[in-house]
Amino acid sequence: MRNFKKILFIVVCVMFTNAHATPSDDLTKLLLDVRTMQADFVQTIKDKSAKALQQSQGNMSLERPGKFRWEIKKPMSQLIIANGTRLWIYDVDLEQVTIRSFHKAAGQTPALLLSDKNLTLSKDFNVSLAANPSQIAGEKIFLLTPKDKEDPFETIRLTFLNKDIHEMRLADRLGHVTTITFLHVKTDPSLPNSLFVFKPTANIDVIDETKNKNQR
Repeated sequence: MRNFKKILFIVVCVMFTNAHATPSDDLTKLLLDVRTMQADFVQTIKDKSAKALQQSQGNMSLERPGKFRWEIKKPMSQLIIANGTRLWIYDVDLEQVTIRSFHKAAGQTPALLLSDKNLTLSKDFNVSLAANPSQIAGEKIFLLTPKDKEDPFETIRLTFLNKDIHEMRLADRLGHVTTITFLHVKTDPSLPNSLFVFKPTANIDVIDETKNKNQR
């Protein structure tokens, strides 16, 4: 669960990058050019021997800056919502939602910082262009190496097709590789604000960490 949340935060930076620009500048422009986005996704986690440990699928919506909705449909339902101020993590089977401060989480996780309108990739990552062995027209692959040695991920690989995010591949320090493939990508659709608000019903147990830590 902890790794999934970190992956999601990374997912939030990818949604939101010129022959004279650096790879960091190029990626930043691709990300910032997308104001809103919707897509389906398939996420697969493999261990160091390439054995599949878990596969899930669902859909996501995103609006810059700082708003996203990440919903796993299969095999188990989970919903994560952020509105730029608060982060809701809703475990459907447990009937429990945890509320956290978005800004505090951003300070701890570089990916959440990247979801802000002031994107500073070069501050947190070494960014380079990776080789394109498939030679697919319009494909561009960026390799990000975190500058913080305590970051849980060793490398993050982002693949774009014709300016749309196509795939993320995240390798952590335990040898696990998470691949997220995005399908049916729509950029700049009109999104209702209700997508980025979570209102718990009476039967849901609420754990509000913003109150516990005096974060308003």
